Amino acid sequence: MFLSLFISFLQGVQSLDNGLARTPPMGWLSWERFGCQTNCERFPDSCISESLYLTQAELMVDLGLREAGYVYVNIDDCWAEKERDPNSGKLMADKKRFPHGIKHLSDMFHSMGMKLGLYGDIGSATCEGYPGFEGTFDLDADTLAEWEVDSIKVDACNADEDLFNTTYPQFGRALNASGRSILYSCSWPNDYYERRHHWEIPDYLNNGIKQTCNIWRNYFDLHDPWDSITKTIDFWARNSSMDVMVRAAGPGHFNDPDMLVIGNPGLSLSEQQTQFSLWAIFSAPLFISADLRTIPPESLTILLNKEIIAVNQDALGRQGWCAEEKPLWRIWVRELTPTKSTFSGNDPPPPGSSDRWAVVLENRQSIFHSRNITFNPTRHLPTKAFNWNHFSIRNLVEGQDLGLHTNTFSILVDESSSATLLIRREDLNTISRTRRKSMSSIKA
Repeated sequence: MFLSLFISFLQGVQSLDNGLARTPPMGWLSWERFGCQTNCERFPDSCISESLYLTQAELMVDLGLREAGYVYVNIDDCWAEKERDPNSGKLMADKKRFPHGIKHLSDMFHSMGMKLGLYGDIGSATCEGYPGFEGTFDLDADTLAEWEVDSIKVDACNADEDLFNTTYPQFGRALNASGRSILYSCSWPNDYYERRHHWEIPDYLNNGIKQTCNIWRNYFDLHDPWDSITKTIDFWARNSSMDVMVRAAGPGHFNDPDMLVIGNPGLSLSEQQTQFSLWAIFSAPLFISADLRTIPPESLTILLNKEIIAVNQDALGRQGWCAEEKPLWRIWVRELTPTKSTFSGNDPPPPGSSDRWAVVLENRQSIFHSRNITFNPTRHLPTKAFNWNHFSIRNLVEGQDLGLHTNTFSILVDESSSATLLIRREDLNTISRTRRKSMSSIKA
């Protein structure tokens, strides 16, 4: 029975042809910080309202986040009226909290150079009990287009998970037919993981989900405490470029480990840095969920690190993986676009052939002492056919070149911290004498 349903699913899949998410989307999302607070009389500064989203959008511009690439302002659950319009059947924004409607917000965001994201549910109701999309896919997709929405997050509460292989592609086709390119964020594999693991076996991610959704949640919601982050990191610790999750990621379709909680009070600065660095390795969407009115300057500095953002936004779109794992530390690697001198042509280079890699050395130990972690490109990269005897290193957190190295590189990493590096293979036969001398003079 299951096999026949799966074959039927594969035959019915239609790609979401919207041209979006060629690199992981970046923006702001309200859920982790503001949840479903709807009492604006008691909590006027934190309730889900037009005012909240306009304020956060303005701050994204003022703080330099828009310029850095964070352009989506994503409204989550609890924005709608409890009932649809009795005449048209359309969804309606809450009249008190969103007095000018969603189209007004999208117009305001677009005038700032921002994009508006909205929330819905593939089932009969959202997780907080607001109207879902079930039975009204075409109408709701057309409404989103009418409001000039740029992104839609589609949750999976109050829905039949046995029908996800039909309903999620069906809503994707409705979005395609709406005439507007709308980024499609799904909770499809998240629900399947929790219940059945079907997205891993027989590989729903690569045989349907990535053809239907631009991004998709794979695991549980994140919260402030570090152990919430580490559970997700542990789940993402895939050990091969051939893993189901790693293979599924690429331009137009990315795994989503959930929000960045950087700027919230539950994490130390080193833990915030580690989340940001690993989300870059994961090729993950970067959605901040913090109150930008009170975000600490140190957290903002992490979020605005151009070199780590460049790793996340690398055009190859290849997700990284865990190259070595020990009880107290991990080494993560991600292949990046090669330098022009090592690759020519328009087609992507074969996997493993690049001379540029991002590397995160993660100390998982939370007490007692720092740890010396050694990176060996011949051991940790799938590039044994290439000569990695010499390579240069740049510390992306500090923005410092660490010189030219031979065979291995070791660095001291504090507890609950990480080192984020850019590794480039160097050929001493072709490297310029001036550059070789300058690299050799740098001390790690």
